[in-house]
Amino acid sequence: MKVKFNWSEPTTSDTFDEYFQPDQLDREKYAQFLTSFLAQQGFDQNRDAEKQKRNYVLNLNAEWGAGKSYFLKRWALTLEEHYPVVYIDAWKQDYSDDPLMTVISSMIKQLRKQAGKDADKNVFKVSRKLVGLLKAATPALARGLTTKYLGVDPLKIMEMADDKAIGESINSDGQSIDMGLAAQKMVEHLISEHDAKSKSIDSLKHNVEQWIEAVKSNDTTKPYPAFIFIDELDRCRPNYAVEMLEAIKHIFDIPGVVFVVATDTEQLQHAVKAIYGEGFDAKQYLGRFFNSRYTFKTPSYEKILRVHCDTYKLDKEYLKKKRISTFPNSLDQNNNNDTPIALRNLTLVYEAFGLSTRQVIQITDRLIATIDNLSNVQGLNIIYLAFLLCLREKDSELYDFACKSIFDTQTPGNTAQLTYKIIEKVAKSLKITFELKPLEITDSFPTSKTITTPNRWDYGEYTCDLYSFVRNTHNYLHSNNSQREKDIEHHYINYTRNIDISNNMTDYSKGDFWIEPTFHKLTPETINVDYYKDLVELATNLDHIDA
Repeated sequence: MKVKFNWSEPTTSDTFDEYFQPDQLDREKYAQFLTSFLAQQGFDQNRDAEKQKRNYVLNLNAEWGAGKSYFLKRWALTLEEHYPVVYIDAWKQDYSDDPLMTVISSMIKQLRKQAGKDADKNVFKVSRKLVGLLKAATPALARGLTTKYLGVDPLKIMEMADDKAIGESINSDGQSIDMGLAAQKMVEHLISEHDAKSKSIDSLKHNVEQWIEAVKSNDTTKPYPAFIFIDELDRCRPNYAVEMLEAIKHIFDIPGVVFVVATDTEQLQHAVKAIYGEGFDAKQYLGRFFNSRYTFKTPSYEKILRVHCDTYKLDKEYLKKKRISTFPNSLDQNNNNDTPIALRNLTLVYEAFGLSTRQVIQITDRLIATIDNLSNVQGLNIIYLAFLLCLREKDSELYDFACKSIFDTQTPGNTAQLTYKIIEKVAKSLKITFELKPLEITDSFPTSKTITTPNRWDYGEYTCDLYSFVRNTHNYLHSNNSQREKDIEHHYINYTRNIDISNNMTDYSKGDFWIEPTFHKLTPETINVDYYKDLVELATNLDHIDA
């Protein structure tokens, strides 16, 4: 069956009681591909009739913030019109002490609804006692079982032990215990319990097949396989997550059923190690539950920000309402790719620091919270503020040192070492873009103390490497007011000495020349590194928590 996917429009779901935004992470194509793949794995009509129905288990792997839950819910919502479908949010039900019962009760409820059956129909009833039997048999050396079948607490036996070997019979509290007979009874019990467990598994699988057949009978257009989606497993308590995997492995191999278990697999491995120890091979352990793993490509930072953060608060109109002017200005002006310059510049900072999805969301939340807390600010340098937030996140000691020092590549010692460390984090190949009106900054350049030449630079979008932008901004903020005036004049004189001032062509790649003069024009005298440091310290402890 060819299922048509159209996630470009928003939709409301009664199943999830949830409103779904249009797909902003381009996930629709993944749903299309995986549906085709899993449908073939779960039912192959080209095989002999008795071999057509098959089972398959897919681990859908994506890191936090990559939109797993949105994807899984919207995928299930699309498929429920075409296949029997069950969606299980494991995290919302991890209060339960019986993970398998969580799965079974969800399957009963949802498949019964799709089959159009009442709650009292026998086909959708299953004994809780039957499910309970599926739990792993008590280990042979468990204290309670040993006491039951030996008639004596094994700890007492250990206390009685000395250098003499224990024979076939021992005395405990005046009672003679036949160890051979006790061991025989224990083995018989374990065999009996194993047989009961095996029969229970077979019975449960048969129940599930009946439920799916009931759905197909109610809607004959729905083919095999049934899709069972298990979401948020990595967010559960470690013991619950492991127990659920162990429990549902008993019903993974039902013919005509495919399971999709969505996880941040790296986080789930941590949960497994929390149970079995750090030295345990969690990757290999998880691998035995799945036929294959499908890993989402991490979305671009721009897409992540649009989905998770209030990026409209970086737009010019929003900032204008708060009487905040920014440098670079016109942050929401679009480039040829319709990507706001604000987001493009911000994501270059994030790229330079190699941030994870979670860190990108957290730092952007902090940045936006900082802006929301401000009003009537002139020349707020958002790129520099984002740089400090990233540096504080990645290396707090280097951040503290940076706030006290200039970025000086000429002087040997700590400041030079600091600059080299910053260069490692902010690559020179990364180019930021900002809009400039040079004639509003200065109408002429001094060529000496007494002579000037007209400014012929045109309005437009200028570029410079990210490192130069951060370095020039940082060093300017470290200077005092009287020094700033002298530095700008010296900056202009050096410029006119090193270029052909008769050339009327504007070089839009020389945006680094305008950083300090523009910032000087916009920034009040009271703004310095300490001002930005205070903003960073206020926002640093704000962390995004996924609801």
